[in-house]
Amino acid sequence: MSIDSVNYQKTIEQIIDETTGNKKTKRNTGELGKDEFMNLLVTQLQYQDPLNPQDDTQFIAQMAQFSALEQMQNLNASYSATKAFGMIGKLISANVSGDSGGTNSIVGEVTSVKMKSGKAYVVVNGTDISVDDVVEVAEATSEFNLSNLSEYTGLIGYDCRGYVYDPDTRAIVGVSGVVKEVTKGAYENYAVMDGVSVNIFAVNGIYNSGNSTYIEKYLSNNKGMEVSVIVSDDSGNEVPVKAILNDFSISENGKIKAVLDSVKVPVDSIVSIKAARAESDTEGNDDIADDIPTADI
Repeated sequence: MSIDSVNYQKTIEQIIDETTGNKKTKRNTGELGKDEFMNLLVTQLQYQDPLNPQDDTQFIAQMAQFSALEQMQNLNASYSATKAFGMIGKLISANVSGDSGGTNSIVGEVTSVKMKSGKAYVVVNGTDISVDDVVEVAEATSEFNLSNLSEYTGLIGYDCRGYVYDPDTRAIVGVSGVVKEVTKGAYENYAVMDGVSVNIFAVNGIYNSGNSTYIEKYLSNNKGMEVSVIVSDDSGNEVPVKAILNDFSISENGKIKAVLDSVKVPVDSIVSIKAARAESDTEGNDDIADDIPTADI
């Protein structure tokens, strides 16, 4: 045996490269499995310098490191599996790399879980998605609105009647207006109405009976801007609304009527649809809220 062959001892990096070189195409995680760890140890012992063998302490320490790494890998695989099974029945959003190199966004309900080579995958619409690619998880019944918004575009340009509501008190107030667009919300879809005639019960948290001077000044200063108001009906229902103030009027007895634009009305609450009113029908304060019952303020 020549001196060169005796003195030649491979470095840990060289052994790793040789051990995993033919498997890099199969692994895209950059991690070593327990088989590679064992091959690494055996190869290192095979190529150690016989005149200067590895110390027992170093050998034991290296075995302990390999054991710790294997336990960490097993723990990570177990955690991924637990995480994946916890997603069943929930809606997820994931960013998945496409065949062309781009990223595809997938949203849907998790129907099952698959384990492949120690990795956990959730199944959404027949597609296997790695747990690592999931970016958002939510309850299927509340967080995501997966309806097709195009189903409601036929409302645009029509005069519709529906209801706005207060989710806290469950009060509802009927409103009518011309739909200018439909928008998608987290929980439901909305028809955005212009020319909505309402009775104003409170403005910016101030009730009409409390400070009429402030309310009149607030409305005058915010024409054409978004305002926070509480609208009411004859039954005493009160609903908070944010919308654009188009116009308003105050009667001799202090009752406030207004025309609001950009009022969001849930499309599921719409009860009637008809041809849009002529513009002259909505002009002038005298005609404000003609088709909405007047409530005592």
